[in-house]
Amino acid sequence: MVSRRGLLGGVAAVATAVLSGCGVERRRLVAATEEAATGVEGVTDVALEMRDGANFERLLHGTVSLAATDRATGLAGFDEAMRAIVTVIHSELEDQEARSLRVGGITGVLDGGEELTPMELDPDMSIPNPRLDRVTAGSFYEKYGLS
Repeated sequence: MVSRRGLLGGVAAVATAVLSGCGVERRRLVAATEEAATGVEGVTDVALEMRDGANFERLLHGTVSLAATDRATGLAGFDEAMRAIVTVIHSELEDQEARSLRVGGITGVLDGGEELTPMELDPDMSIPNPRLDRVTAGSFYEKYGLS
């Protein structure tokens, strides 16, 4: 017969192992996306982090700092940085997990402080009322030629 205390301890141990594994996977993904975006010409700094949203969806958010001061050049650099980020997500995660990862919280910041959002990059949003919190990596697949 298994005691309740022993059973609860076993469940806690398994939960800890699973959650710590997720933490390592998340840190690896964040590091890979930051490295890819940092390699884009005109990107001066990348600071991303992964967290869980209110409905247990996964969110990748943070900033991509750009050397550009004008909006057109900044948008082009931010677009290339997002291409690099979404491509890493596509290659590192299983298809459904990659497509559903929310990336609307990634902001491009021009040298003068102006902020750019992923919505300005015209992601494919097949919903009637697009919002930043609904922008997923999959929203960019067609734009960036991923499948």
